[in-house]
Amino acid sequence: MIRATAALFLLLLNACTVPSSEELGGCASVVQDSSAILVAGDTCKAAVRLSVTYEGFRPGCVLVMARDVDSGKELSKEVAGQGVPTSGSFLVGVLAQEDWGNTVEVEARAFERACDGTPVVRNSEQVTLTSGKVTEATLQLAATDGDGDGYVATRSGGTDCDDGDTEVHPGATERCNSEDDNCDGRSDLEELSLEQSCTNAQSCSGTRRCGDNGEVVCSIPNGITAYPDADQDGHGDKNASAAVFCNGVPTGYIEGPPTDCNDSSANVRPGAMERCNDVDDNCDSNVNEGIPAPGTPCTDAESQCGGQYACDTVSGNAVCNLTQQPSDWVLDEDGDGYGSGTATRSCVSPGAGYITRAGDCREGNPFTYPGAPEICDQEDNNCDNLVEATSVCSNPHWASQTVGAASFNWRSVVTPASGAVGVVGSIDVRALLPAGGTSFQLTTTGCGTNVDRYAIWVDANNGRGYMGSFGGRLDFQDFGSTNCTTPHDLNREIRGLVGIRNGANLEIHGVTPAFDSSGAGSTFIWDGANTLTYGTTQVASLYDVHGVSRNALFAVGGAPIGQSPRIYRFNPSNGQWQRETLPSNQGPARLNGVWVVNEKLAFAVGTENTVLKWDGTAWSKMAFPSDYADSLTSVIAFGASSAYATAYNGRIYRYDGQDWRVVYESTSARFNDIAGTSPANLWVAGENGMMVHWPQWP
Repeated sequence: MIRATAALFLLLLNACTVPSSEELGGCASVVQDSSAILVAGDTCKAAVRLSVTYEGFRPGCVLVMARDVDSGKELSKEVAGQGVPTSGSFLVGVLAQEDWGNTVEVEARAFERACDGTPVVRNSEQVTLTSGKVTEATLQLAATDGDGDGYVATRSGGTDCDDGDTEVHPGATERCNSEDDNCDGRSDLEELSLEQSCTNAQSCSGTRRCGDNGEVVCSIPNGITAYPDADQDGHGDKNASAAVFCNGVPTGYIEGPPTDCNDSSANVRPGAMERCNDVDDNCDSNVNEGIPAPGTPCTDAESQCGGQYACDTVSGNAVCNLTQQPSDWVLDEDGDGYGSGTATRSCVSPGAGYITRAGDCREGNPFTYPGAPEICDQEDNNCDNLVEATSVCSNPHWASQTVGAASFNWRSVVTPASGAVGVVGSIDVRALLPAGGTSFQLTTTGCGTNVDRYAIWVDANNGRGYMGSFGGRLDFQDFGSTNCTTPHDLNREIRGLVGIRNGANLEIHGVTPAFDSSGAGSTFIWDGANTLTYGTTQVASLYDVHGVSRNALFAVGGAPIGQSPRIYRFNPSNGQWQRETLPSNQGPARLNGVWVVNEKLAFAVGTENTVLKWDGTAWSKMAFPSDYADSLTSVIAFGASSAYATAYNGRIYRYDGQDWRVVYESTSARFNDIAGTSPANLWVAGENGMMVHWPQWP
């Protein structure tokens, strides 16, 4: 029985009555799988199963014919090409009628498009029929369509004049490229009307010529070529044709090569920042380049917290979504465990001195923080908005006494960590107040006679005191002894001593003012015993030295009268001193005292009410009361908001972080030095035997 598909072919391909399978008899099998059936009558004498194959091309249409050689009767069908562009095949069933002879000629003609005109290739064959049988026959067609554009090369009988270019074939759009794109044999000059007069869309007169991409343009002499810039981002639309203007470039156009890959968005242009939005923002034909993939680990630049990258759909940026929670860091400038000021939110410390515990009510004073013990310093130490009660501090005042005789001039005072107080001065007088004692013990012998000592430093490790004198003697005296050892006599005035540990070695740094007509001072390092080395860097007259380490060690003094103060800093890399840059408004002062709190804070004082402050990087001049023309002699500081200075004319000043003010005054006193262990234990040494203590005499 004939299959439904085969029957459908019969209905489609032959408008006449199709014989039934009984009428076809043994010819019925040829109908199966055939693309076309050639049949004329109601009976079938014999059949031919014709296979049509083609190589090198796929025809658009194939005309298949069958002709009875004896009678000349002819049948034909048009069959569309099948298969791939370079080959294919199909079957045709030929049903010979009773009145046909025994010889049938079958023929196939292949065409490029429709079955008209001259075929590109044809083939035929005579077939001998056997009554009631199906005879197999094959017709092979060969041609060349090298570029697969559906047109066969002219050498194979086709019409494609360039079989290596898919855009060149009959019917193709003629381009302005000196090529016969549509294979009609006419030149571009003729077919595209080149060199003819034209008018462009902007009503500019010109000549038709070839432009970019094979297009014909109206070439305008002296015209300005411009491209649409609809989004006004300064880049022309790369997908738009150029326009030529003869009267200036209007708004919405821009000169130059077109580079904008999306002229509807000003955010998309060459050089734009690539965003996390799956768009080629910078027109480099890449998407999201340089942007971390979502889910990859990241660190937030501002908070330094860890997280994972994600795309922000609003901004189009890759953002770091935090998986850590930042902390509030505040600066603990005074090292008391509490900070204050504007907090920095971060997962890591912003730098040295930052902590996560806030609440310090007087930053810069290490004795003032929440929960601190109240001491006798007239401050709210525990941050409860109350100054210390009388039970803590009864009748606090600066108490003075004459220690020794009125003829003694106390030059330097020291308060070791042991709790004792030591003081040295003129005519070989030394005094010691033992820890917990109520009166000074005087010593006037054992260290020479008529020796005026200006400097003392005590080693906290063993209590040994190192002293320097006006005449240049370097002495040391052990704790509990009344005698001195004098390893060196410098023959120059010693004004300052401070001990610094360099690893396991002790270095006692000393300074002197001018000792000869040159006006230059000197520096030296003493090991406390027999070795003493002078610095080789030239320095001005120096009057004090202090430091907490070799990295934070300063000496101060001044040039001759009428010139400027001097500060030198020790360079631990070469063991020499280098001059510091001071503020331009410093005035003609001479610096007399220096105190280093830590490696980021120091104070220096001198004549002309001069106070300088070092912040770890630079020195600046502090505002100071102008009520008196004071020569400041010494300074001690516990933090940026807790400092004290003495004036030679009997005044003591205090700095609380806001301003300097007088806290004690005695017009008959002359003060030389100040020392102390805290704002609740301060000692001032003066002339005429005067010693002053805060908050009361022991």
